Amino acid sequence: MRILFSSCPAFGHLLPMLPLARAAGRAGHEVAFLTHPSMVQQVPSFPVLAAGPSIEQTLAEVFRRSGVDARDVPLDDNAAAAQAPIDFFVRARTDLGAAEALAAAKDFVPDLVIADMADQLGPFAADAIGVPWALHGGSLPLSPALATYIEQAAVERFAQEGVVRTQPVAYFDPWPDVLLEPTDAYPAERIAVQAEPHAGEGPVWQRPPFPGREDRPTVLLTLGTIVEEPQALAAALESLLQQDVNVVLAPHTDVDLEVDPSRVCVAGFVPMRDLLDSGIDVVVSAAGAGTVLSSLSAGIPMVLLPFGLDKPMNSARVQAAGAGRVVSSAQQVGPAVHDVLAEPSFAAAAARISASVKAQNTPDAALALLLERQA
Repeated sequence: MRILFSSCPAFGHLLPMLPLARAAGRAGHEVAFLTHPSMVQQVPSFPVLAAGPSIEQTLAEVFRRSGVDARDVPLDDNAAAAQAPIDFFVRARTDLGAAEALAAAKDFVPDLVIADMADQLGPFAADAIGVPWALHGGSLPLSPALATYIEQAAVERFAQEGVVRTQPVAYFDPWPDVLLEPTDAYPAERIAVQAEPHAGEGPVWQRPPFPGREDRPTVLLTLGTIVEEPQALAAALESLLQQDVNVVLAPHTDVDLEVDPSRVCVAGFVPMRDLLDSGIDVVVSAAGAGTVLSSLSAGIPMVLLPFGLDKPMNSARVQAAGAGRVVSSAQQVGPAVHDVLAEPSFAAAAARISASVKAQNTPDAALALLLERQA
């Protein structure tokens, strides 16, 4: 079988799909990715079919049309707030990338398309050539109201190209049962799949030692790959260093910070699995779905400073489950980390969530479930 994985060109959208793609490769299927060429280095084992704009190009297009920075808009239920994700994920990306996506799909001739939950180019190409498509959920499922607004916009936009929008045949969901709520709704039959921290294909990153401080707790500080605020990162680090902890700093891009190497290791952008395996006691993040799921799959509690998009919802679930604290400013990070380290219930809750993650289907089993149903 030929399986085309389609993703928005963002780390938080593409990287969580890699375990399922690798499972498809292990099962003998021919696999390719449909995304922007900027993602080529993240999928070295698979061919990348270039299609669609970059995140920066899409953001610029949305801003040109509406004057709105789509990164700063929370995913609310009301129709007005829904316009930003609709403009970004449906209208701008389809306008800029539909022709490329369709041409690439016609060349690859997939039997199945698996798209990240926010991507519309993969479903568009699948519907245009008449093959089934499934979704891979990185973030929590959208609220029914927001999902309806986006679906209606996709139906209308596809129709402008003469394409009839169909429904997905399945929804691969990496969120464990313990973090779900009864109101969570899915656009297709849910197939639970284990969340896995991103593992690179190169040498494993090794954290340098903290000489004389090996007995202190170690905190991972990372604020994500889409919304990274240098001032917030610096303020969070300053707050952390008021506590007696070591810090592994993992910014997505280069930062101009003077740090004490005896207490701070600047890792840069390295695979999350390597970071989490380096002796981390607490993760401080902006509550991106990938970081949240990776940290909790490893049983590590969190302190969360959410920005826009889905991050407030992600952080609320973590706090409700008792596996972390949510703060509203970078200056609160240090005291919150102190509380999480001092109260064993946070680590215990993170361990329970880790067990829930591991109880889900492996990527190999999840893919086999879908293919059995499609046979």
